[in-house]
Amino acid sequence: MDNIETFTREDVIDGRLSRTGKFFAGCDPALKIDHSAVAVVEKQAPHIYVTQVTAFPQATIFSNVTGYLNLLNERLQTLSRIYIDETGLGGFFVQDAVKSGLKNALGITLSLPEKQKIMDVLKRSMQDETLHIPRDPELMNEMSNERVQLSKTGQLQFSHPAGTHDDRLWAVALAVYAARNEIPPYHPVAALGRNPNYIGPTFDLRRLRQGAGPFNTSRPGDPPWTIANNQPWTIRR
Repeated sequence: MDNIETFTREDVIDGRLSRTGKFFAGCDPALKIDHSAVAVVEKQAPHIYVTQVTAFPQATIFSNVTGYLNLLNERLQTLSRIYIDETGLGGFFVQDAVKSGLKNALGITLSLPEKQKIMDVLKRSMQDETLHIPRDPELMNEMSNERVQLSKTGQLQFSHPAGTHDDRLWAVALAVYAARNEIPPYHPVAALGRNPNYIGPTFDLRRLRQGAGPFNTSRPGDPPWTIANNQPWTIRR
């Protein structure tokens, strides 16, 4: 992990934040079950630094999240683009956000192909070591818990176990997607020797958890139920 200059939600609200740079944001709005989440990245080409990830309490009304995004626009003088998940009720959120003055907001419908495209950008930026993530245990847990499965139509389906969340993960993924430029050439999985569905960094994020022990999956971060090439990923016993 890098020594990243991060800031908190309190820094934004209290007016302690005044930064210049090239920033991009991602927002995953939610109502009752999940958390609305916002992530901000700073781009210093070719590197992207995750400078802030915040998740609002469950059932936070959308106007509070929109107000926070407007504050970010004021504090960060060059917030170039805000990508917002407009799937479902998110469409109403995007409309209200634009009406509130967020002219740099853009709604993204997270269909299966779009999700795969966004996660592919995130995965490649990790593999190329151009994405720098601070030590955020909640974000790392979400990254480790995310499930990926190949559907019958050949599309990747993303999900998370019951009782967990992936709101921070998608907020970060949207922010990185907003900051993308040219996508690096894709390297064949066979040459890399990697699970093609693995979206995490090259070390096991779960080892950052207190009291973590050894894991028996074949690659760091790969849970037993991960599917690769329509077959279960091999597990070492």
